[in-house]
Amino acid sequence: MADCNETIRQLYAYLDEMLDEVLKNDIALHLGDCPDCQGRVEFEYSLKLNIRARAQEEPVPDELRDRLLGCFNLDLEAE
Repeated sequence: MADCNETIRQLYAYLDEMLDEVLKNDIALHLGDCPDCQGRVEFEYSLKLNIRARAQEEPVPDELRDRLLGCFNLDLEAE
């Protein structure tokens, strides 16, 4: 069964539904027994939803978009 360390380590993969069923179920069981981890998951999930909503409301400035894409070494001219 997952513990607090494993739950926090896998937090974003859990929220993004990128875990295999066994680990996902282990973390879900841990969350049912651990109010501290449950609170952390709820906070991070709420934050993720708020960021997504704000990103849809406000366009990303071109300069920021270019800098972010540059971090991934993407060719901006190819678009």
